[in-house]
Amino acid sequence: MREIEDTLYRLGKVLTSSREAFDTHIAEKYSSALPLAIYISISFSLGSIVTKGILKAVGSIPLPLYNLGWMLELIANLSGVIGVAGSLINLLVYASLIHISVRIMGYGEGRWDDLVGLISYSSLPLVFPAALAAISYVASWFSLLIMSLVLIIPFSLWSLYLIVVATSVNYEISLGHALIASIVIPVIICLIAGSLTAKLGAIGLIIAILGLAALYAWRRWYS
Repeated sequence: MREIEDTLYRLGKVLTSSREAFDTHIAEKYSSALPLAIYISISFSLGSIVTKGILKAVGSIPLPLYNLGWMLELIANLSGVIGVAGSLINLLVYASLIHISVRIMGYGEGRWDDLVGLISYSSLPLVFPAALAAISYVASWFSLLIMSLVLIIPFSLWSLYLIVVATSVNYEISLGHALIASIVIPVIICLIAGSLTAKLGAIGLIIAILGLAALYAWRRWYS
């Protein structure tokens, strides 16, 4: 019972006092198992419930689906797994981009694995639209599903703010520099990588990755 109360307290702190919660997570050397479990649960819920809700609504409309019911059912069954796989890849890549960005900026504090846990915690606000989507699916209330999809936008912005705070806490930098490291530089990197990939295909992506690795190594060597 004590452990449940402690877990709920820590989760509440993430939403109400994120800096204190992240500081405590690092200082007490808490395992990242809890935030990762939360992240995976939310990813599965959003991927599975939202997809099933949309397909359920589509199925209630008399459309000529040309015997594609088996395909829709397959998509519904795999949506949660696909959502989790995509979210985990996104988590690891995003955490790596932030870590590299911070090192490029010249800061040496902070660990990548701690950042992964903090970013996972930062997904906690999305539990609200996920819960709303679950209610809409059970109640077959399509308008509520639409509302949950709309609410994903503001709650994602809240989550993004928590990521900025997490970056600031983990690497002991200001919020301004954390904003640059967690949003500005990763966006620039993605734009460059996307542009090279669009022009050169897989070779362009490899060039972007090697260039980023070289820049990271050079900055670490001379820091």
